[in-house]
Amino acid sequence: VEVTLPASPSRTATIHPAGDAYDVTLSADSNTAFVADGGSGLQIIDVSTPASPTLRGNFNTQGNASVVTLSADGNTAFVADESRGLQIIDVSNPASPSLTVNLDTSGSAYDVALSADGNTAFVADGGSGLQIIDISTLASPTFTATLGTSQLARSVTLSADGNTAIASD
Repeated sequence: VEVTLPASPSRTATIHPAGDAYDVTLSADSNTAFVADGGSGLQIIDVSTPASPTLRGNFNTQGNASVVTLSADGNTAFVADESRGLQIIDVSNPASPSLTVNLDTSGSAYDVALSADGNTAFVADGGSGLQIIDISTLASPTFTATLGTSQLARSVTLSADGNTAIASD
């Protein structure tokens, strides 16, 4: 969607991934879109030419991909995959993404945010509240803490200074 003139947006192009797109994150150079595509997992789309986006790769996460967040270097995608937990996916080769590790959380992972240093993931984990996970070693993440919430935790964000996590429930 072209939004140079916010009062007059116009459709530039459309691409229909296999599932239901829940979330999209752009690479730092804005040339690649990473789409959390529901039951179809992670879709990686080349958007360097906005008028003709093309599918570059995909990874079936086996769950329901609801949110995708990228590492600062853009080489790792963190996918909140609902009942399948947190999927950590190597996307350094967008045409052939590969699973680094699946961390089964005790609830349903609906959202994920990363600390500024990239060493901690905060997962809104449904009925299990907020999961705080050490991801400093990507291949072997470990649970640091769990904080229960009064309802289902569905969204999480961090304050600008990184000292406060805000979860919606």
